[in-house]
Amino acid sequence: MKILSILFVLCLVSAQIVRADTTNMEPNSPEAQELLAMIAEYHLAKQPVPLAYESVAVQLMLGEANYVADKLKLPTPRPIQPTDIQYHYISPPWYSMLKETTRPYGPITVFSNRIFDTNIPREQRARSFKVCLRGTIETTNFLFVFNKGRLSDVEHIAGHDLQYYPDDIEKLIGKPSLINDAQAYEIATQWLNAVDIDVWAMEKKYPPQVNQLSVLPVNSTNVVKVPMYFVHWGWEHFVNGDANHSVISNSLVEVKILGTTKELMELRLPDSLFSDTSFSKRPSLLITNAIDLLRMGNPPAKHLERLAPHSGQNSNVLQSP
Repeated sequence: MKILSILFVLCLVSAQIVRADTTNMEPNSPEAQELLAMIAEYHLAKQPVPLAYESVAVQLMLGEANYVADKLKLPTPRPIQPTDIQYHYISPPWYSMLKETTRPYGPITVFSNRIFDTNIPREQRARSFKVCLRGTIETTNFLFVFNKGRLSDVEHIAGHDLQYYPDDIEKLIGKPSLINDAQAYEIATQWLNAVDIDVWAMEKKYPPQVNQLSVLPVNSTNVVKVPMYFVHWGWEHFVNGDANHSVISNSLVEVKILGTTKELMELRLPDSLFSDTSFSKRPSLLITNAIDLLRMGNPPAKHLERLAPHSGQNSNVLQSP
């Protein structure tokens, strides 16, 4: 399932972040003990997150999703309202912080390597964490994924937990395409520029590639191409946590286009701790009062408005104080 796969990747990266944070720390060292104390005292890894924190995160995600939806002219009601959200997930703050990209991959703060120095008041250090957006929101036909405080994935979906083409891919066999490779590249770059990606700067580092999807039809031995185009730039590699330490490879930036209609199927942008985001002009969206939001108790039920019913986690959002 596509959405479950995205959440799995988010959880996998979260686990890698936690392991990275404690790298080079002895389990019983003062630094490790202070790290655990900070996480516990401020509920930084609490799941699910308190509704006050969740509400702020969802509102920030909605704002960015609406910006992108307008820029890409997505075929979805605009502006997207809270009541349009069918499902959402908000990551706990500890997994949402901006991290150093060199060991020990600790949080980026004004205190640098003194972040675990107990001579500095703990709350002062905790408030210096740069907590950014990380999670997902889903409407009836689009999924928006956030990581590192940025929108990292926009995907056209047919329904919750459904991929956009596997059940119907053979329906594309033999269908004419309205575009070719060059036109797919042109459309993809127009979309990327529209959402503030500096394509020129990106292509100085990562040359583009255009591929058309090939499939093997059922009961056939001949591979055929279908009108689905993949335009991508660069690659990033992750070591899986399995016993074989297998490597997961993803394109750094990728745009998927349905050739029969020229519709956007997916736009994926850098989203990992180590990704190169230098060519994105979008600001990193921070939750500046995270500690205060985490301390708030959940309000009475009468202050909550139920979003579109769904059995997924975190299906309530705080609508008013």
